Amino acid sequence: MKLSSYVTGMVGGEETDAWAIHSNAQNRRRSGEDLLLLSIGDHDFTTDRRIVDAAVNSLRAGNHHYTPSIGFQYLREAVAEFHARVIGEVVGPANVAITPGAQSGVFAAAQCLLDPGDEVLGFDPMYVTYMDALEARGARVIILPLFAEDGFLPDPDRIRAAVSSRTKAIMLNTPNNPTGVVYPRETLEALASICVEHDLWLISDEVYCTMCFDTPHLSPRLLEDMAERTIGVYSLSKSHAMTGFRMGWMVGSEPVIQAAGDVMGSMMFGTAPFIQDAANAALTSAVDVVDMVRDRYRQRRDLICDALEALPKINIRRPSAGMFLMIDIRGTGWDAIDFAWKLLEEQRLALLPGEGFGKQLAGHLRLSYGASDEDLTDAACRLSAFLQKNG
Repeated sequence: MKLSSYVTGMVGGEETDAWAIHSNAQNRRRSGEDLLLLSIGDHDFTTDRRIVDAAVNSLRAGNHHYTPSIGFQYLREAVAEFHARVIGEVVGPANVAITPGAQSGVFAAAQCLLDPGDEVLGFDPMYVTYMDALEARGARVIILPLFAEDGFLPDPDRIRAAVSSRTKAIMLNTPNNPTGVVYPRETLEALASICVEHDLWLISDEVYCTMCFDTPHLSPRLLEDMAERTIGVYSLSKSHAMTGFRMGWMVGSEPVIQAAGDVMGSMMFGTAPFIQDAANAALTSAVDVVDMVRDRYRQRRDLICDALEALPKINIRRPSAGMFLMIDIRGTGWDAIDFAWKLLEEQRLALLPGEGFGKQLAGHLRLSYGASDEDLTDAACRLSAFLQKNG
Protein backbone atom coordinates (compact mmCIF):
# COMPACT_ATOMS: atom_id res chain seq x y z
CA MET A 1 0.00 0.00 0.00
CA LYS A 2 1.37 3.39 -1.00
CA LEU A 3 1.00 6.79 0.62
CA SER A 4 0.39 9.88 -1.49
CA SER A 5 3.23 11.78 -3.15
CA TYR A 6 2.18 14.79 -1.06
CA VAL A 7 3.22 13.20 2.23
CA THR A 8 6.12 11.14 0.89
CA GLY A 9 7.77 13.77 -1.28
CA MET A 10 6.50 17.20 -0.30
CA VAL A 11 5.63 17.53 3.38
CA GLY A 12 8.70 18.26 5.50
CA GLY A 13 11.99 18.21 3.59
CA GLU A 14 15.43 19.45 4.53
CA GLU A 15 14.02 21.81 7.15
CA THR A 16 12.95 18.88 9.31
CA ASP A 17 16.58 18.18 10.30
CA ALA A 18 16.67 21.55 12.05
CA TRP A 19 13.38 20.91 13.82
CA ALA A 20 14.66 17.55 15.07
CA ILE A 21 16.62 19.45 17.69
CA HIS A 22 13.44 20.96 19.09
CA SER A 23 11.69 17.57 19.08
CA ASN A 24 14.62 15.98 20.89
CA ALA A 25 14.74 18.70 23.53
CA GLN A 26 10.99 18.64 24.00
CA ASN A 27 10.95 14.87 24.56
CA ARG A 28 13.83 15.07 27.01
CA ARG A 29 12.15 17.80 29.04
CA ARG A 30 8.94 15.78 29.16
CA SER A 31 11.01 12.93 30.56
CA GLY A 32 12.14 15.17 33.40
CA GLU A 33 15.46 16.49 32.15
CA ASP A 34 16.23 20.05 33.27
CA LEU A 35 16.91 22.13 30.16
CA LEU A 36 16.00 25.51 28.67
CA LEU A 37 13.66 25.16 25.70
CA LEU A 38 13.80 28.35 23.62
CA SER A 39 13.25 26.67 20.27
CA ILE A 40 9.49 27.14 19.90
CA GLY A 41 7.20 30.17 19.81
CA ASP A 42 4.98 29.58 22.82
CA HIS A 43 4.28 31.80 25.79
CA ASP A 44 5.52 30.85 29.23
CA PHE A 45 2.45 32.37 30.92
CA THR A 46 -1.14 31.18 30.97
CA THR A 47 -4.08 32.54 29.05
CA ASP A 48 -5.98 35.34 30.79
CA ARG A 49 -8.55 34.06 33.32
CA ARG A 50 -11.42 35.92 31.63
CA ILE A 51 -10.80 34.00 28.41
CA VAL A 52 -10.42 30.65 30.14
CA ASP A 53 -13.60 31.21 32.16
CA ALA A 54 -15.51 32.01 28.98
CA ALA A 55 -14.48 28.66 27.48
CA VAL A 56 -15.29 26.70 30.64
CA ASN A 57 -18.64 28.41 31.15
CA SER A 58 -19.52 27.85 27.52
CA LEU A 59 -18.84 24.13 27.82
CA ARG A 60 -20.87 23.86 31.01
CA ALA A 61 -23.72 25.67 29.27
CA GLY A 62 -23.81 22.90 26.68
CA ASN A 63 -22.06 24.71 23.83
CA HIS A 64 -20.37 21.70 22.29
CA HIS A 65 -22.38 21.09 19.13
CA TYR A 66 -21.82 21.78 15.44
CA THR A 67 -21.18 25.35 14.35
CA PRO A 68 -21.42 27.32 11.07
CA SER A 69 -18.43 26.53 8.85
CA ILE A 70 -17.12 30.11 8.94
CA GLY A 71 -18.05 30.87 12.54
CA PHE A 72 -20.84 32.39 14.56
CA GLN A 73 -22.14 35.77 13.45
CA TYR A 74 -21.39 37.38 16.82
CA LEU A 75 -17.74 36.37 16.65
CA ARG A 76 -17.35 37.53 13.07
CA GLU A 77 -18.77 40.87 14.16
CA ALA A 78 -16.29 41.03 17.06
CA VAL A 79 -13.43 40.22 14.67
CA ALA A 80 -14.57 42.96 12.29
CA GLU A 81 -14.51 45.47 15.16
CA PHE A 82 -11.07 44.26 16.26
CA HIS A 83 -9.82 44.51 12.67
CA ALA A 84 -11.01 48.10 12.37
CA ARG A 85 -9.35 49.01 15.67
CA VAL A 86 -6.01 47.22 15.11
CA ILE A 87 -5.57 47.19 11.31
CA GLY A 88 -7.44 50.41 10.58
CA GLU A 89 -9.74 48.96 7.91
CA VAL A 90 -13.50 48.95 8.18
CA VAL A 91 -14.87 45.52 7.23
CA GLY A 92 -18.09 43.68 8.00
CA PRO A 93 -18.75 40.16 9.26
CA ALA A 94 -19.28 39.10 5.63
CA ASN A 95 -15.55 39.73 5.14
CA VAL A 96 -14.55 37.38 7.99
CA ALA A 97 -14.18 33.59 8.15
CA ILE A 98 -13.29 32.00 11.49
CA THR A 99 -10.62 29.30 11.22
CA PRO A 100 -9.05 26.91 13.75
CA GLY A 101 -5.74 28.78 13.84
CA ALA A 102 -3.93 30.90 11.26
CA GLN A 103 -2.41 27.82 9.65
CA SER A 104 -5.88 26.63 8.66
CA GLY A 105 -6.45 30.09 7.23
CA VAL A 106 -3.40 29.81 4.97
CA PHE A 107 -4.45 26.30 3.93
CA ALA A 108 -8.02 27.42 3.19
CA ALA A 109 -6.80 30.46 1.26
CA ALA A 110 -4.69 28.19 -0.95
CA GLN A 111 -7.69 25.95 -1.58
CA CYS A 112 -9.80 28.97 -2.55
CA LEU A 113 -7.30 30.67 -4.85
CA LEU A 114 -4.98 28.13 -6.44
CA ASP A 115 -5.23 25.46 -9.11
CA PRO A 116 -2.77 22.67 -9.92
CA GLY A 117 0.12 24.10 -11.90
CA ASP A 118 -0.25 27.64 -10.58
CA GLU A 119 2.84 29.32 -9.21
CA VAL A 120 3.08 31.19 -5.92
CA LEU A 121 5.99 33.49 -5.14
CA GLY A 122 7.33 32.94 -1.63
CA PHE A 123 10.44 33.94 0.26
CA ASP A 124 13.42 32.32 1.97
CA PRO A 125 13.33 32.48 4.95
CA MET A 126 9.66 31.66 5.40
CA TYR A 127 7.55 30.10 8.11
CA VAL A 128 8.03 26.37 7.91
CA THR A 129 4.49 25.22 7.04
CA TYR A 130 3.69 27.66 4.20
CA MET A 131 5.25 25.48 1.53
CA ASP A 132 3.20 22.42 2.41
CA ALA A 133 -0.05 24.37 2.73
CA LEU A 134 0.38 25.98 -0.69
CA GLU A 135 1.60 22.86 -2.47
CA ALA A 136 -1.28 20.79 -1.11
CA ARG A 137 -3.40 22.36 -3.85
CA GLY A 138 -0.93 21.28 -6.53
CA ALA A 139 0.63 24.70 -6.87
CA ARG A 140 4.37 25.26 -7.20
CA VAL A 141 6.10 27.66 -4.81
CA ILE A 142 8.87 29.75 -6.38
CA ILE A 143 11.28 30.73 -3.62
CA LEU A 144 12.99 34.13 -3.72
CA PRO A 145 15.89 34.79 -1.32
CA LEU A 146 15.84 37.46 1.38
CA PHE A 147 19.33 38.52 2.41
CA ALA A 148 20.50 39.54 5.87
CA GLU A 149 22.52 42.32 4.29
CA ASP A 150 19.27 43.79 2.91
CA GLY A 151 17.50 43.58 6.25
CA PHE A 152 15.60 40.47 5.08
CA LEU A 153 13.32 42.68 2.94
CA PRO A 154 11.89 41.51 -0.40
CA ASP A 155 13.51 42.98 -3.51
CA PRO A 156 10.72 44.27 -5.82
CA ASP A 157 12.93 43.93 -8.91
CA ARG A 158 13.63 40.27 -8.12
CA ILE A 159 9.92 39.66 -7.55
CA ARG A 160 8.93 41.33 -10.78
CA ALA A 161 11.47 39.27 -12.71
CA ALA A 162 10.09 36.05 -11.19
CA VAL A 163 6.50 36.65 -12.33
CA SER A 164 5.48 34.31 -15.14
CA SER A 165 2.30 33.46 -17.01
CA ARG A 166 1.66 30.80 -14.32
CA THR A 167 2.05 33.12 -11.33
CA LYS A 168 -1.18 33.34 -9.38
CA ALA A 169 -0.26 34.71 -5.95
CA ILE A 170 2.38 36.01 -3.58
CA MET A 171 2.73 34.69 -0.02
CA LEU A 172 3.70 37.42 2.43
CA ASN A 173 4.43 37.49 6.17
CA THR A 174 4.74 40.80 8.00
CA PRO A 175 5.60 41.19 10.84
CA ASN A 176 7.86 38.33 9.94
CA ASN A 177 8.53 35.02 11.64
CA PRO A 178 11.39 34.23 12.10
CA THR A 179 13.26 37.49 11.38
CA GLY A 180 11.12 39.94 13.36
CA VAL A 181 11.18 42.38 10.43
CA VAL A 182 8.22 44.71 9.86
CA TYR A 183 7.94 45.56 6.16
CA PRO A 184 7.91 49.34 5.52
CA ARG A 185 5.32 51.10 3.42
CA GLU A 186 7.61 51.50 0.41
CA THR A 187 8.24 47.75 0.24
CA LEU A 188 4.54 46.94 0.52
CA GLU A 189 3.60 49.56 -2.07
CA ALA A 190 6.10 48.06 -4.51
CA LEU A 191 4.63 44.59 -3.91
CA ALA A 192 1.12 45.97 -4.34
CA SER A 193 1.99 47.52 -7.68
CA ILE A 194 3.27 44.14 -8.89
CA CYS A 195 0.07 42.43 -7.73
CA VAL A 196 -2.11 44.97 -9.52
CA GLU A 197 -0.01 45.01 -12.67
CA HIS A 198 -0.04 41.21 -13.02
CA ASP A 199 -3.47 40.56 -11.47
CA LEU A 200 -2.10 38.50 -8.57
CA TRP A 201 -3.60 37.43 -5.28
CA LEU A 202 -1.76 38.24 -2.06
CA ILE A 203 -1.97 35.91 0.94
CA SER A 204 -0.84 38.03 3.87
CA ASP A 205 0.02 36.41 7.21
CA GLU A 206 -0.26 39.21 9.79
CA VAL A 207 -0.38 37.12 12.96
CA TYR A 208 2.17 39.32 14.76
CA CYS A 209 0.42 42.60 13.86
CA THR A 210 -0.23 43.47 17.52
CA MET A 211 3.36 42.74 18.63
CA CYS A 212 5.23 45.59 16.92
CA PHE A 213 7.77 47.43 19.07
CA ASP A 214 9.45 50.08 16.92
CA THR A 215 7.80 50.14 13.49
CA PRO A 216 4.00 50.15 13.18
CA HIS A 217 2.39 47.40 11.17
CA LEU A 218 0.81 48.27 7.83
CA SER A 219 -1.56 45.75 6.29
CA PRO A 220 -1.35 45.44 2.49
CA ARG A 221 -5.16 45.46 2.52
CA LEU A 222 -5.00 49.20 3.22
CA LEU A 223 -3.11 49.99 0.02
CA GLU A 224 -4.84 51.17 -3.13
CA ASP A 225 -6.61 48.43 -5.12
CA MET A 226 -5.41 45.72 -2.72
CA ALA A 227 -8.40 44.95 -0.47
CA GLU A 228 -10.16 42.86 -3.11
CA ARG A 229 -7.05 40.84 -3.97
CA THR A 230 -5.57 40.39 -0.46
CA ILE A 231 -6.52 37.64 2.00
CA GLY A 232 -5.33 38.62 5.46
CA VAL A 233 -4.70 35.81 7.96
CA TYR A 234 -4.77 36.52 11.69
CA SER A 235 -4.72 34.68 15.00
CA LEU A 236 -5.21 35.04 18.76
CA SER A 237 -2.34 32.65 19.48
CA LYS A 238 0.28 35.34 20.01
CA SER A 239 -1.74 38.50 20.65
CA HIS A 240 -3.72 36.96 23.54
CA ALA A 241 -1.44 34.05 24.56
CA MET A 242 -3.91 31.48 23.24
CA THR A 243 -1.63 29.14 21.26
CA GLY A 244 -3.43 25.93 22.24
CA PHE A 245 -6.90 27.31 21.56
CA ARG A 246 -6.29 27.19 17.78
CA MET A 247 -8.29 30.29 16.95
CA GLY A 248 -7.74 32.45 13.88
CA TRP A 249 -9.55 34.05 10.98
CA MET A 250 -9.33 35.21 7.40
CA VAL A 251 -10.32 38.64 6.11
CA GLY A 252 -11.16 38.95 2.42
CA SER A 253 -13.74 39.93 -0.15
CA GLU A 254 -17.19 38.41 0.21
CA PRO A 255 -16.69 35.93 -2.68
CA VAL A 256 -13.46 34.69 -1.07
CA ILE A 257 -15.14 34.31 2.33
CA GLN A 258 -18.05 32.43 0.77
CA ALA A 259 -15.58 30.08 -0.90
CA ALA A 260 -13.73 29.69 2.40
CA GLY A 261 -17.02 28.61 3.93
CA ASP A 262 -17.24 25.75 1.45
CA VAL A 263 -13.63 24.76 2.12
CA MET A 264 -14.01 24.91 5.89
CA GLY A 265 -17.26 22.97 5.66
CA SER A 266 -15.46 20.05 4.05
CA MET A 267 -12.28 20.38 6.12
CA MET A 268 -13.28 21.13 9.71
CA PHE A 269 -17.07 21.52 9.72
CA GLY A 270 -16.73 24.62 11.87
CA THR A 271 -14.66 25.73 14.85
CA ALA A 272 -15.52 24.52 18.36
CA PRO A 273 -18.28 26.70 19.88
CA PHE A 274 -16.66 27.01 23.32
CA ILE A 275 -13.44 28.16 21.64
CA GLN A 276 -15.43 30.77 19.74
CA ASP A 277 -16.89 31.97 23.03
CA ALA A 278 -13.36 32.23 24.45
CA ALA A 279 -12.31 34.20 21.37
CA ASN A 280 -15.24 36.54 21.78
CA ALA A 281 -14.18 37.20 25.38
CA ALA A 282 -10.62 37.87 24.20
CA LEU A 283 -11.80 40.42 21.65
CA THR A 284 -14.41 42.15 23.78
CA SER A 285 -13.60 41.70 27.48
CA ALA A 286 -9.85 41.06 27.61
CA VAL A 287 -8.75 43.76 25.19
CA ASP A 288 -6.03 44.93 27.60
CA VAL A 289 -4.19 41.63 27.12
CA VAL A 290 -2.87 42.83 23.74
CA ASP A 291 -0.93 45.72 25.29
CA MET A 292 0.30 43.53 28.14
CA VAL A 293 1.69 40.91 25.76
CA ARG A 294 3.35 43.49 23.50
CA ASP A 295 4.93 45.39 26.39
CA ARG A 296 6.19 42.21 28.05
CA TYR A 297 7.84 41.03 24.85
CA ARG A 298 9.40 44.41 24.16
CA GLN A 299 11.04 44.24 27.59
CA ARG A 300 12.18 40.68 27.00
CA ARG A 301 13.56 41.55 23.58
CA ASP A 302 15.64 44.32 25.09
CA LEU A 303 16.83 42.10 27.94
CA ILE A 304 18.12 39.30 25.72
CA CYS A 305 19.54 41.63 23.06
CA ASP A 306 21.41 43.68 25.66
CA ALA A 307 22.83 40.46 27.11
CA LEU A 308 23.98 39.01 23.78
CA GLU A 309 25.28 42.09 21.99
CA ALA A 310 28.61 41.96 23.83
CA LEU A 311 29.31 38.28 23.16
CA PRO A 312 32.19 37.55 20.78
CA LYS A 313 31.87 36.15 17.26
CA ILE A 314 28.09 36.42 17.07
CA ASN A 315 25.85 39.16 15.71
CA ILE A 316 22.22 39.95 16.34
CA ARG A 317 19.65 42.13 14.61
CA ARG A 318 17.26 43.58 17.18
CA PRO A 319 13.78 42.48 15.98
CA SER A 320 11.09 45.11 15.42
CA ALA A 321 8.24 42.73 16.27
CA GLY A 322 7.32 39.27 17.46
CA MET A 323 8.95 36.93 19.94
CA PHE A 324 12.04 35.66 18.12
CA LEU A 325 15.66 36.75 17.87
CA MET A 326 17.93 35.61 15.05
CA ILE A 327 21.52 35.03 16.18
CA ASP A 328 24.16 35.11 13.42
CA ILE A 329 26.87 32.60 14.40
CA ARG A 330 28.75 32.58 11.09
CA GLY A 331 31.67 34.30 12.78
CA THR A 332 32.26 31.22 14.93
CA GLY A 333 32.91 29.00 11.91
CA TRP A 334 30.31 26.52 13.12
CA ASP A 335 27.51 24.95 11.11
CA ALA A 336 24.27 26.05 12.79
CA ILE A 337 22.83 22.55 13.15
CA ASP A 338 26.05 21.18 14.65
CA PHE A 339 26.28 24.23 16.92
CA ALA A 340 22.70 23.74 18.12
CA TRP A 341 23.18 20.03 18.88
CA LYS A 342 26.38 20.62 20.82
CA LEU A 343 24.82 23.57 22.68
CA LEU A 344 21.97 21.30 23.71
CA GLU A 345 24.31 18.56 24.91
CA GLU A 346 26.79 20.77 26.75
CA GLN A 347 24.61 23.58 28.10
CA ARG A 348 21.10 22.05 28.03
CA LEU A 349 19.93 25.01 25.93
CA ALA A 350 17.69 24.36 22.91
CA LEU A 351 17.75 26.90 20.07
CA LEU A 352 16.43 26.32 16.56
CA PRO A 353 18.84 26.31 13.58
CA GLY A 354 17.88 28.86 10.95
CA GLU A 355 17.80 26.16 8.29
CA GLY A 356 14.37 25.29 9.68
CA PHE A 357 13.12 28.32 7.74
CA GLY A 358 15.23 28.13 4.59
CA LYS A 359 18.75 28.20 3.20
CA GLN A 360 19.17 31.96 3.68
CA LEU A 361 19.31 31.45 7.44
CA ALA A 362 22.14 28.94 7.37
CA GLY A 363 24.57 30.04 10.03
CA HIS A 364 21.81 31.50 12.22
CA LEU A 365 19.94 30.31 15.29
CA ARG A 366 16.43 31.36 16.29
CA LEU A 367 15.88 32.09 19.97
CA SER A 368 12.36 32.47 21.33
CA TYR A 369 12.13 34.99 24.14
CA GLY A 370 8.82 33.51 25.25
CA ALA A 371 10.42 32.80 28.63
CA SER A 372 10.88 34.48 32.00
CA ASP A 373 13.53 37.13 32.58
CA GLU A 374 15.40 34.63 34.74
CA ASP A 375 15.43 31.99 32.01
CA LEU A 376 16.54 34.50 29.37
CA THR A 377 19.40 35.69 31.58
CA ASP A 378 20.34 32.07 32.21
CA ALA A 379 20.23 31.35 28.46
CA ALA A 380 22.61 34.24 27.78
CA CYS A 381 25.01 32.88 30.40
CA ARG A 382 24.86 29.37 28.92
CA LEU A 383 25.48 30.68 25.41
CA SER A 384 28.39 32.78 26.67
CA ALA A 385 29.92 29.76 28.41
CA PHE A 386 29.51 27.68 25.27
CA LEU A 387 31.22 30.33 23.12
CA GLN A 388 34.11 30.65 25.55
CA LYS A 389 34.71 26.93 25.26
CA ASN A 390 33.84 26.31 21.60
CA GLY A 391 33.68 29.67 19.82
